[in-house]
Amino acid sequence: MLNSLLAEALAVAADNLNMTASVLECTRDAAVDLSPEAQQRLNLIHMGLAMALQAMNHDELCQIMEQSDSYIPAWLTLS
Repeated sequence: MLNSLLAEALAVAADNLNMTASVLECTRDAAVDLSPEAQQRLNLIHMGLAMALQAMNHDELCQIMEQSDSYIPAWLTLS
């Protein structure tokens, strides 16, 4: 039961992280109108997303995610 829950949580988190990173990348041009502090914080968000996605790219975690009903293979994502 817990393995199934972990698989679902990881799969959904990976999908949401990928989607968020893609959306933020598409809106990068809008960031030029932000204050320097807001731009800096947005850069921190980009770095955090990149770090989280990189952390998810681990063989054991990927094997767990593949057991999920919500799993979307990386080659099917837009990023």
